[in-house]
Amino acid sequence: MERSRTPKENYLHNFTYNEQEFSFNKAKELMSKHLDFDGSVDLDESINGISKVCLNNPLTKNALNGKMMLDLEKIVNKLDQQIECKGVILYGADGNFCSGGDLNMMKQMNNPEMGYAMATYMNNILDKFKKLPMITVAFIEGSGALGGGAELTTACDYRLMSTKMETTAIGFIHAKMGIVPAWGSTGRLMSIMGRQNTLNLLLDSRPLRAAEAMDIGLVDGTVATLQDATDWLSQKTRHHVNVIRAIKRTLSCHDDGTDGRAAALMERKIFAPLWGGPANQMALDQYFSRNK
Repeated sequence: MERSRTPKENYLHNFTYNEQEFSFNKAKELMSKHLDFDGSVDLDESINGISKVCLNNPLTKNALNGKMMLDLEKIVNKLDQQIECKGVILYGADGNFCSGGDLNMMKQMNNPEMGYAMATYMNNILDKFKKLPMITVAFIEGSGALGGGAELTTACDYRLMSTKMETTAIGFIHAKMGIVPAWGSTGRLMSIMGRQNTLNLLLDSRPLRAAEAMDIGLVDGTVATLQDATDWLSQKTRHHVNVIRAIKRTLSCHDDGTDGRAAALMERKIFAPLWGGPANQMALDQYFSRNK
């Protein structure tokens, strides 16, 4: 008769969590019990079509805690309702991006059930952030984006690194902490830079500086300051707001894993209102006025 496996043997056999499942709302309820931390995530309202989201917990180099995660959800929902915003910059307070998850919170929640709840909650939020109908940029500076901070950047359309400090880095250092990414970033990384680069990145588990991160396609460019990042994004979003949002929505319908025919149908539905719309009519008028 085959003996039953010990809990350790069962884990090594399955490599999966097999306990209680959580809906998003249940996961949020559990996360809401861990709000006794400093820090916030703040939204600077849109100026010239660009909004800024600030990770604000300077004493921990903007490490994410439960309160900040709930703040981020509120901001994502608010951004989703904006109709004139064309771009969003995600950055950190006091010249640092994000050092990862707050270790004090992690110690407080250090069991599989809470790990699963947190992963469920953050995966949902970052998926919604990725689908926002505007162009998003993570501006990585100072001590850089590490662990959960690096995962945040994968929900953005672009990642820019600051040149002000040579030591600024982006690092998926999860393996060194005895864990793996769980906020949806593994799949996003594979879309960004391919399976092999993702595998190497996670196995190496070390911070990458700008040149190396750019070589593998993880980072899209370098700028010096937040204002430079804003100017960079302004160039990307110089077209009419309806066009910018349509481009993002078209990409998102493919990112969703929608089959080819359904995605093509959605492209046509997104395109149709633009044909003869304000931006299209203005472009036609300018063309014909130049070529009289």
